[in-house]
Amino acid sequence: MAQRQTPPAKTSAPPAKPAEVPEWKKALYAPERVNKFVKGEMSLQELHGITGPEMLEIAVTGFSMYEQGRYNQANVIFEGLCALDGKEAYYRTALGAVFLAEGKLDEAVGALDKAIALDAKDLAAYVNRGEAHLRKGDLIKAALDFKQTVKLDPQGKDPLTRRARALSAAVLKSIEEAQGGGETSAPKASASKPEAKPAPGGAKGKSGKR
Repeated sequence: MAQRQTPPAKTSAPPAKPAEVPEWKKALYAPERVNKFVKGEMSLQELHGITGPEMLEIAVTGFSMYEQGRYNQANVIFEGLCALDGKEAYYRTALGAVFLAEGKLDEAVGALDKAIALDAKDLAAYVNRGEAHLRKGDLIKAALDFKQTVKLDPQGKDPLTRRARALSAAVLKSIEEAQGGGETSAPKASASKPEAKPAPGGAKGKSGKR
């Protein structure tokens, strides 16, 4: 009777060698650079080595999505840009405009608050925030934002200022009617899209310096 042959023991394949990290990646994510990012001395954009023109190209795409009414895509793009460079006001102004177009008023005010904190002369941020306050029924805050827009551009050279003047007049009329004892409601904001300047004219911070 033939004896059964014992099959040879199976052995596992030798572990694969870890892929070598390219020299450029070692330099890009060197400990000293990562430490600078952790300390807030470097933006995520700078850490990843994304150039200003590349950021601008992304912003242009985001603005195009906004113009087409593709707010979900625009939101993703500008949220990402805000994360990459937290010091560029335009990205937050644009994100606020997207939120406003979506009817997310609290989110819009939050984004525009940060935009104005970064750039106190951003007309679009004041007009959009004023419109968000207007839609929420906070007439006083809306009027203050529109007033600041006019103050920054007293000669009305920017179309945003003309929009602010029109909305401000409607707000003041509504306030006067309320003080006179008549029944009134917050004036409706314009049905046109919130203002968000095209990226090439809006991004002025680090993104445009590289």
